[in-house]
Amino acid sequence: MKELIFGLIGGTALLMYGVDTMGEGLERASGEMMKKMLSILTGKVWSAFLVGTFLTALVQSSTAITVLTVGFVNAGLMKLPQAVGIIYGANIGTTITAQLMAFSFNFKLTEVALPVLGIGFTINYFAKNKTMKNFGQALMGFGMMFLGLKILNQGIPFMQQSATLRYFFETYASIPIIGILLGAVATALVHSSAATVGLVMILGQAGLIDLTSAVAIMLGDNIGTCITAQLASLSGNIHARRTAWAHTLYNIFGVIIVALILPYFVKLIEMTTAYLQPSGDIGSQIANSHTLFNVLSAVVFLPITKYYVKFLETIIKGKGSEHEPQSIYLDKLLMDTPAAAFKATIEEVIRGIEITKDMMKNVMDALFENDINKIEQVDKDEELVNQLQKDITVYMVELSRKPLSDTNSIIVHGMITSINNIERIGDHITDVGRLVESKIRKNLIFSDAAIEELKQLIELITWMYDNTIILLKERNLELVKSTIELEDKVDNLCMELANNHIIRLETGKCSVESGVIYLDIINHFERIADHIHKVCHLSKDELQGVIRSNEVTTADAIEVR
Repeated sequence: MKELIFGLIGGTALLMYGVDTMGEGLERASGEMMKKMLSILTGKVWSAFLVGTFLTALVQSSTAITVLTVGFVNAGLMKLPQAVGIIYGANIGTTITAQLMAFSFNFKLTEVALPVLGIGFTINYFAKNKTMKNFGQALMGFGMMFLGLKILNQGIPFMQQSATLRYFFETYASIPIIGILLGAVATALVHSSAATVGLVMILGQAGLIDLTSAVAIMLGDNIGTCITAQLASLSGNIHARRTAWAHTLYNIFGVIIVALILPYFVKLIEMTTAYLQPSGDIGSQIANSHTLFNVLSAVVFLPITKYYVKFLETIIKGKGSEHEPQSIYLDKLLMDTPAAAFKATIEEVIRGIEITKDMMKNVMDALFENDINKIEQVDKDEELVNQLQKDITVYMVELSRKPLSDTNSIIVHGMITSINNIERIGDHITDVGRLVESKIRKNLIFSDAAIEELKQLIELITWMYDNTIILLKERNLELVKSTIELEDKVDNLCMELANNHIIRLETGKCSVESGVIYLDIINHFERIADHIHKVCHLSKDELQGVIRSNEVTTADAIEVR
């Protein structure tokens, strides 16, 4: 009994660690290619499906691919339909490990576990090339996986003699629903469906479970593997959560369909294995059940992806990005890919400037309509802009600690400076809100001429806003020129408005108290235009990795309170 327990513990640990090490090594060895393919070569659902299949077969970790996909969707680098296609493919690609395990049983590859482990260690230890070192790590993972299977395989006679194990599996695991739950819980705990499938193969080889029970546990594995993507999506936006649920519901629906026709599915597995692998044993049947389940699921879902995406968008609703109380695009999963991290950050910068634009609209509506209630939303939005400044700054500082090119270092600085300017815009608009609130509470009156002048000023600043938002998305020198000209017009108009107001004061058309508030409002809007102008310049240069000369300096860009 002691040999059985120690063998189960040690063999399972080696199997799990081997699968994890193998996947990590392969992922690192092909990391840049993997991320590039995920972010670029996934335009259509079918191409996304093929990319997902190929990459997961390459790195042998559907979890890694799915979690990275969640991160890319969260950063706005990928749309939900493409992410769903990748998930279909990832589920198929990950079944290669199970096939490899079955192959190792049939051709006694477990006997070469130690030489493979030794070769992998030698390459990893002595290689100077980073890719070769990662390849060596992957080989070590293969060796440990085979060694774990060998140790577990040696425990088969003890398992066969254990009345307790036989009773448990014959009494409980033979019930499909319990088998599914067992597989789901086990895989959720170890975060590896491949490791769980390997254990199921050992149990099948020992005769403790039949093919039906093994298939039930395999079905549960496909549900349990979704837990990591769900955890990765918890801090993400609505799109990331939909991606994680796309993975989970896809597997759940597939499991339900197969569970309803389980006897027929088992027959199909037996027939397929007999045709393709006449000498295949229950290990081959289990590996084939894993592959066939995921292939059939993809065949069913690929033609209806458009409707599946609509279904996800219907049942998983968000509050809208403007109401999310923190950053929604930043994701630490993207830190190893600076281009993706910058894309996520620029989305937050755009979101921040759009929020301040809404703040300006609300504060002016409060002024024009004498509606003090609209000031409350301005205050809430200002807190959100402050939070975005903190989140983006922390994210960029963390990214700056990684090896970056000179160009990327310039972009990091530009991102921080941009969000600082946007945060100052929010402060100025909040100050305007306090002035408007004071005007309403004291029942002060602005003349019709003063109101019309303010509307002219807001129109120019709104135009600057719109130009800058477009500039943050794409470099357009004509819009930069237009925004500079608009900022000059704002400066000139503010001077003109101040002079006009002094004339109204002298002629008694406006009270002194109203006049002080009016002039303060104009001053704040002139400062707001300055900060928008600075963000405009940053979008043209620093955010593109270019250092400006004879332009606004860093000290100018960050206004000290």
